[in-house]
Amino acid sequence: MGDAHRATPGHAESVTMPAGTFRRRTFWWDRARPVDADIAPLRAVIFDADDALAEAGCAGDLAPRAGLIDLVMNLFVAGIWVGVVSTRARAWAETLVRQLIGEGLVETIVTADDVERPDGNIDLYRLALWELGITPQDALAVAGSAHGARAATAAGLPALLVAPCAAAEFTGAAAVRCGYDGATPLLAAGCRELHRRWWIARRRSRLVASR
Repeated sequence: MGDAHRATPGHAESVTMPAGTFRRRTFWWDRARPVDADIAPLRAVIFDADDALAEAGCAGDLAPRAGLIDLVMNLFVAGIWVGVVSTRARAWAETLVRQLIGEGLVETIVTADDVERPDGNIDLYRLALWELGITPQDALAVAGSAHGARAATAAGLPALLVAPCAAAEFTGAAAVRCGYDGATPLLAAGCRELHRRWWIARRRSRLVASR
């Protein structure tokens, strides 16, 4: 470049931009935020001990539902808390958890003994969230009946209904499964995906309703 075209030190060189350049540009603050931008990560899975943990064994005693132990262990390894709620007495619930799951894997157990007036499990879920120090946005409920799934949803949680498919008629569930096992066993990654999809769908429905 010749001296005639060299910029003088301390002076900005005038640059002519094509007309409409800035009108065509889109800045990050002008773009619509992704629907899942603020979806909280899954921090806890709360099981309904009344229906979601046990099934009758060959001798008529209670045994863990197929795939339950693998799921609980996988949640534990993934750093996702496991909670349990029950409309029955604490002694019964704690005995059941020890028998089916063992010690040290369940972060909190909330029972009918812990609330004054259990309102269809709703207060149980709310207290479990409080004891874990989280909000409904951080948790996924696992229920074994439509009644339990409705209670979890009423408490603000997405609910996975694990029940015989013929009896699973609650359309408000995040998903319905016949069991924890099967061709695609339910593990921590599946819980995270169910949780995420439910909150995205809920956010989209709110956006549509607000238009």
